[in-house]
Amino acid sequence: MPMVTGDTEPEQQMLVQWCMSAQVFSEPEFRQTIRRIHCIDEGKDMEEILPVVEQINGSMSAFSLELRSAMDQTSGVRMWALVNTNADPISIGATPYTASELIMLKTLVEGVFTEGSGNYSMSFHDALRLATKRGGTRAEVESLLRRFTGDGWLALDEGFVVLGARSIIELQSYFNTGFADYIRLCSLCKEMATSGAVCMECQEAVHPYCAGRVAEANGGQLSCPKCNRHIRQPWKFGPGERGVPHALESGALEAKEENVGVEEPATQSIKKLRIEDSSDEE
Repeated sequence: MPMVTGDTEPEQQMLVQWCMSAQVFSEPEFRQTIRRIHCIDEGKDMEEILPVVEQINGSMSAFSLELRSAMDQTSGVRMWALVNTNADPISIGATPYTASELIMLKTLVEGVFTEGSGNYSMSFHDALRLATKRGGTRAEVESLLRRFTGDGWLALDEGFVVLGARSIIELQSYFNTGFADYIRLCSLCKEMATSGAVCMECQEAVHPYCAGRVAEANGGQLSCPKCNRHIRQPWKFGPGERGVPHALESGALEAKEENVGVEEPATQSIKKLRIEDSSDEE
């Protein structure tokens, strides 16, 4: 673990060490720690958090470490992590794991992210089955899977394995480089979306939290942040949802339909959803 030395204030050194130890933490936890280390009374206003983040990033740049954040897609709480900025963050950032464990982690992260229905999730059973193909007994793999969730790389959501906060924060460049076709961005906050709803008209995605903000601002009615179309029946994706396959979202199946003249079953389902949604508006 690198030590911050030189002209860095002792309080900042303590804060950096806390960030390294915590690995993934919420903004309220971060603010509370800043108050404790700098002895700021609860009743007093605290300066904006970004100057503190900039100071930490300046002191840690020599170690290829940087504080980054992402919003929790359901609660709206901002999550932070001290991440490695090198090319392969899984191999470098997940140093407590053996080589075989890193391979298993990559397999699970990529499997969840590229899952066929576009829900960025898989059942715990399917995750175990996928991981055991890399070796180990079911008990060993289950123990390791729970370790990955404890470290923030993965998470459990009502029986489904999903990406953890650490993966969403730290693996942005990894996904951008190797899996760009699977990335969805929330139309409202512009952050990566692995759950939420997709507008059936323009295929823009929106987080559950951001969808709630839009609906609240429009008297309880959800409308697309991009095309402003009123959405009565959101096309949802995420753990346990119907899903939005990426091929459909990109228009690949619609293009195939135009060229061949025969509709795929998935395309028929989407057209049916669009007809139902339009009839509801009338």
